[in-house]
Amino acid sequence: MTKARTCKAARWPAAAVLLLAGLVAAGTVSRPGAVDERAARSSSLPVTETAVVCPNVTGSDTAPTTMTIANVSGLLPGGTSRRATIRTTPLSGSKARTTNLPSRAVTRVNATTPGYPVLVEASGPGAGAVVADQQRLIPHGTGRGLFSTPCLEPATDWWVTGADGRVGYADTLVLANPGSTTVNLTVTGWATKGPFDPPRLQSFTVAPNTAYLLALSRFAPDAALMTLHVHANSGRLVSAVVDRRISGIRAAGVDWIPPTLPPATDVVVPGFIGGSGPRRLVLAAPGDQDATVSLKLATTTGNFVPAGHQTVVVRAGRTAEVDLTASLSAVPGAVVIHSDQPVTAAAISSATGAGTRARPDIQWQPAARAITGPAVLPDNTPPFDRNMPLYVTAPEAAAKLRVTAADGTSTVLSVRAGRTLAWDPASKFGRPGAYGPLVFTPVSGGPVYVARTLFAYGLHGPLTTSEQPTLLPVAISLPAAEPDLRVAVPGRP
Repeated sequence: MTKARTCKAARWPAAAVLLLAGLVAAGTVSRPGAVDERAARSSSLPVTETAVVCPNVTGSDTAPTTMTIANVSGLLPGGTSRRATIRTTPLSGSKARTTNLPSRAVTRVNATTPGYPVLVEASGPGAGAVVADQQRLIPHGTGRGLFSTPCLEPATDWWVTGADGRVGYADTLVLANPGSTTVNLTVTGWATKGPFDPPRLQSFTVAPNTAYLLALSRFAPDAALMTLHVHANSGRLVSAVVDRRISGIRAAGVDWIPPTLPPATDVVVPGFIGGSGPRRLVLAAPGDQDATVSLKLATTTGNFVPAGHQTVVVRAGRTAEVDLTASLSAVPGAVVIHSDQPVTAAAISSATGAGTRARPDIQWQPAARAITGPAVLPDNTPPFDRNMPLYVTAPEAAAKLRVTAADGTSTVLSVRAGRTLAWDPASKFGRPGAYGPLVFTPVSGGPVYVARTLFAYGLHGPLTTSEQPTLLPVAISLPAAEPDLRVAVPGRP
């Protein structure tokens, strides 16, 4: 055995020498680092499959929920229309039925029965340009209001700021598992009185293809202005909160509280509407140190520090509310936040009406991501064919943003540094041209943030809801392959 191994070892260097000599003679290994004469090129892996969850597609004959799914591949810069196969599955357990939708640029599904969160899957060359959202108008009763939210990609961590468990609130936490394996999760919370861990939501499990809608008053009674952190210990899920407010037996506003950004030291919350009504900011310091927070308002009329709120101290492990009503003076704008400790943030704009019959409505505005690439609002249809103002904020430097409508018409918006631009898409694209999908693409300048409001004044007062564009996924970049035949030479690193 020893002799046999010695003979093989003796023959290997000779073979290597012959191989190396042949390569040198062929001119392929003439110097260290030699490569093929053809230049290596990087490439990218396109997005061919996506999945999002619409948090709760439920409705009635008089108050349907509209789920809008848009394929905007033909509206992207330099893009062409690409087909995508769309499938929807209610997260109602193992017996749920999947529906294949026709291939269209825009598909709207009206739900008129009690329903569930819905998984929307897209596959094919146009999958990376498919986005979805949902919208519902309840015209009367204790649930009256207009509310909308983007459909969300499953993830392991979700932060929601602004929920409430007190009397007068009927807030609902949605936990949706679109996967094929059980999700084990933990919910941690912070409120005005300090941190809390809901006992029933520690190591909570959600079965595959299933969702739970949980009343927060059962898990966190009397907790005010909560920030919730939903962490999946295994698997991925979608989480959001619907905020319903009741004053006595009358509706006092309803809206989805979409997830906000994870704790950070620099945050922008856009989308404060103009007009009468309270404007409030909710902050949370989930760490173990107090946060000293500096605020600046970027409005349509100026860029300034709000009077009385130059700095706000948020105690460690608690939430705090800042009233910005007087500072905003009924004009649209955004709040720019800087903190010495990571914080979460979200804001609420309340619209109030005149007269004894008028009831208020609310819209929630989470911290936003900057528009760094193509982003989409799938549906922009206001109730009763009314208003859909768009708020574009450039907190640091002047910026330009391209807005493209469903028919391919586009315009470029210019935003001054430190200001918010309030713009009506119908003024450029007409009605109903502005009601379809809108695509946002940065052109130049500093970071830019976008929020859109749907607004109408109904029989019983104002109706309002806000939504931020969904950033499209980007193709995965693959580095250039550099051929190097030195790896064939034994003994070289």
